Amino acid sequence: MINRERYKATDLPALVKADRVHRDLFVDPAVFDIEMEQIYHRTWVYVGHESEIRNPGDFKTTTIGTEPVILSRDQKGQLHVMVNACRHRGVTLCHQDKGNSKFFVCAYHGWVFDGTGSLVNVPEVAGQPPQFSTDDFGLIKTPQVESYRGFVFASFNVDVPPLVDHLGEAAQFIDMFADLSPSGSVDLSSGVTRYQYTGNWKQQVENSMDGYHPAITHHSFFEDVLMDRIGKSMAFIVSGDSPAKSVALGNGHSLIDFRDFDRKAILGADKPKSELDWHAGVRANLTDQEYAEEVIRVNGGDGFNLLVYPNLVLINNQVRVIHPVTFDHTEVFAYPALLENVADEINVARVRAHEDFYGPASFGAPDDIEMFKRQWHGLSRSPSMQWLLYDRGSHREQQEGPVRSSHVSDETAHRGIWRRWRELISAQERT
Repeated sequence: MINRERYKATDLPALVKADRVHRDLFVDPAVFDIEMEQIYHRTWVYVGHESEIRNPGDFKTTTIGTEPVILSRDQKGQLHVMVNACRHRGVTLCHQDKGNSKFFVCAYHGWVFDGTGSLVNVPEVAGQPPQFSTDDFGLIKTPQVESYRGFVFASFNVDVPPLVDHLGEAAQFIDMFADLSPSGSVDLSSGVTRYQYTGNWKQQVENSMDGYHPAITHHSFFEDVLMDRIGKSMAFIVSGDSPAKSVALGNGHSLIDFRDFDRKAILGADKPKSELDWHAGVRANLTDQEYAEEVIRVNGGDGFNLLVYPNLVLINNQVRVIHPVTFDHTEVFAYPALLENVADEINVARVRAHEDFYGPASFGAPDDIEMFKRQWHGLSRSPSMQWLLYDRGSHREQQEGPVRSSHVSDETAHRGIWRRWRELISAQERT
């Protein structure tokens, strides 16, 4: 197995080729450590949604890679992302998933920080040396925090390009996801489905953009359940003449594009009676009526699976967040995305659809988790099998500007993900 010292002396990006990837990029813990430095600390990472921290004093805890952080809204309404560790001895400050507080108090020595991360009180401060200043020991903060359509991203890299440049072609799909709500913003405050698996974080990234596996891995759902619901199997979506596409958008962002299909019936949600009022609200909120009709036609995120590299996926009615823990352990948080300013039955249908395929006892997510387990069992125990193949559809890709696309069952999206991985790993800032 490759070790970290060898990485410093060899060309690690050479382990990503045009049509294959070395297995060590999944199973070697030294690779994971470098990814946390070069990917999660160098680019924009999704940390939360503004609907989770609506009010002054609201906060949530999350991670950027493996580093624990607090996303907070201060008393003036500004957003902050700060490392969840006291500057005195590194004690974790906040153990709650979310809440509301003006202050974060260290349970060890009582140092107090406000919602901006500033150190505002030190017990028995007279015992500190004369040169001590609270201004020098505020919480470590990410130098960059930006929000796009309510989705909050942060970066430890002071020189990271603006968020809108990072999002690039992916921004239009975030727009479509948000604009299905008559307010132009979704609501993630209803709860979260959490699952974990033994395996690497990139397995979930790849799976989210994989149009090749559903008809096989989820065969019982697509062949039996769908036949009962809509009289068709999955074959009509992934067949050879399907208009659905696998798309590499640039910057690692990727898409499974189902916009030419109406998939609402697939996930078990009947059309609510108040759908006309809902759609009227969408049209009223948008000045471009042609775009409004497109949002309604593809049902927002139901028309695509979008990966915003490296850790955010918008899929159906869900916001999926991938949390690397160790090289062989991953946590995934799946939030049903509710719509604002719609009848309750609209959001009830959305939650039921989320539960139908992505809940713990659903038709889809348990299948994928089982595949992660089997994949890891093979990857981690088979050093003689050194290369994994990513060549499907490489002969039929089409390129328009930064975007490459091909058939939905192809691996165009995956090749785009790995191109970005290679770019970030080989960045000159690497030490």
